[in-house]
Amino acid sequence: SLAPREVYYPAGCPSRLQLDFTPTMCSTTTTPRRSPRLAKTAPTSNVAQIHAAAKGTYGPTGRRPLVSEDCGYLRTFLVMVYSHLCVGMLCINVIFDLVVYGLPAYLFLYPFHKGLFRRYMTALTNYTTPIVFNLPMILSGTKLHCDSMDYYENKVKAANSLMLANHGSRIDWMIGMYVGYIEKPVRVRVGFVCERVIKYMPFIGWYRNFICEDVFVDRSFKIDKINISENLNSFHDTDVERMLYLSPEGVVVDFGERDMQYMQACRDFCTEYGMEPFDYVLTPRYKGQTVLVEHVAKGGTITSICTAFVRDGKLLNCEMWSPDRVIADIYTLCAGLGGSPVHIYINLEEMYFDKDSDIKTIMMKDYQRKDALLKKWHGMLKEGRLEEFESMFPPFVPHFWNAQIIQILHGVQLYLLLNYFDCVSGFMNFFGGFVLFIGVSHTCGWLMNGQSMESVPFETGIKAVLMKLFTTFAKHKEDKKRMKAKAEAEAAKKAD
Repeated sequence: SLAPREVYYPAGCPSRLQLDFTPTMCSTTTTPRRSPRLAKTAPTSNVAQIHAAAKGTYGPTGRRPLVSEDCGYLRTFLVMVYSHLCVGMLCINVIFDLVVYGLPAYLFLYPFHKGLFRRYMTALTNYTTPIVFNLPMILSGTKLHCDSMDYYENKVKAANSLMLANHGSRIDWMIGMYVGYIEKPVRVRVGFVCERVIKYMPFIGWYRNFICEDVFVDRSFKIDKINISENLNSFHDTDVERMLYLSPEGVVVDFGERDMQYMQACRDFCTEYGMEPFDYVLTPRYKGQTVLVEHVAKGGTITSICTAFVRDGKLLNCEMWSPDRVIADIYTLCAGLGGSPVHIYINLEEMYFDKDSDIKTIMMKDYQRKDALLKKWHGMLKEGRLEEFESMFPPFVPHFWNAQIIQILHGVQLYLLLNYFDCVSGFMNFFGGFVLFIGVSHTCGWLMNGQSMESVPFETGIKAVLMKLFTTFAKHKEDKKRMKAKAEAEAAKKAD
């Protein structure tokens, strides 16, 4: 039932699956006030000191290890070669599907019959999805678990669904594709709400934009409201259902000074709202939900998702301020081949609200519950109760053989196409150079920023360069402002 009633979840109550994607707006103060909760939980309430403490755990190089602290040079090299190959093959397969299967339909079918185009693309994405998660997840040992399988299979997949997940990693989108692909009882089309810059990322970004027609936002509600509504109405008009996956937090915070300031601002917002500051999640943005709820206006479910990422019995998405926190990305998953795969645990909880509900309060209450849930799980893992924790989450049945067959079929199709044009050897030379470029791009980004940030291919390198340019520009602007103030002071002194 989608009756306009509001359900509030007290902190610590038992729950099912939680998926949060729409962050609530929080005041971003550049000089955050001291939070009573922070004094008790974080090492310090000074964001610069937290930043320094976190950086101190990166080792003498000031960077996160590429694989793990105890991984030798040879093992690290081999795992990174495998990871770069995975990303390279992912890109090549996506390019093949985009150009051979997607582009002709986009040019000759989309302008004339959107409904038929979307049904064709739904079938295409169901065919191509395994090539996305096969190498970084299945072959690398990643396993997914869910504590509410019946609810997911029989209710979430029955119609349109809005999935609101906590933003505990950079590969939440891959989780959505994995669980949406499960054919019991039916495979569903999965769409995402993500920042606009993703649509411009090479290959996967282009694929998500032209083929999957995801919802891209700028974090300006005035603009986003129109874009979201147009996208949802267009799919309603063509009667194409999908699972829409998003994170209300909107951002992933690292350990930079601006990240720490944003994290502190969210904690201050909780205090001002009358809640204990969140340790494991950021505050959610809520305005977008007033529009996104249109997705299930004609029937469907709203589900809150809470995901936990565990490796070697340790919670990766632990306290925000903890130097032990690891933000899982594609390379984190691929590194599982080295002996420490990531296990992903999913909790689901059905939510009820419409556009006239007090969505701000509903989202804050839900995130309070998620924060308490992650804290409980973290406590169980720290106490060594891994078996008890795992018993709460039955595993999803892996798509192993299905994924291998589709991976092989893609390889055969690509070979036949290349062989037809007599360019197999040329392609192999290109692919070798392409993988090398991926490795150089990722390594340079890691050297510049201190960690991997690969939510989609090339993002580590691209974001590192953009962040460097932003920092340089901001420093130049500050220096210019300081010089101007100094000149004005000297001019005033001479005038006196």
